[in-house]
Amino acid sequence: MSDLALIAKLPDVKSVVLGDLGGAFLEAIQEPDGETVAAVMGFVATHLVEAGGQLGLGALRTVSVAGPARGCLVAVRAGSVLTATVEPSRSLGAVEKAVETSLKGWD
Repeated sequence: MSDLALIAKLPDVKSVVLGDLGGAFLEAIQEPDGETVAAVMGFVATHLVEAGGQLGLGALRTVSVAGPARGCLVAVRAGSVLTATVEPSRSLGAVEKAVETSLKGWD
């Protein structure tokens, strides 16, 4: 089973998309519009990487964004961008920890 499939099986993870910083779609689980998600998140992650560099934060690794009902986790590793949608958003911290553990070999 792939790392993406393992992440998709985490409680409260509704979908997972893997793309790259250029916005290319690589794989999706439970996301009907994976190509669009990969394109948008590749664009967003690229600009967050640039902003982090300008601010002296170092390499971007993980970004979490949450609304009242849903959260989104974006992890950047070796040019790949993993996006996980989480419901409810209060589960975002636990999912982030599990994803970090799953991605240890991706650096």
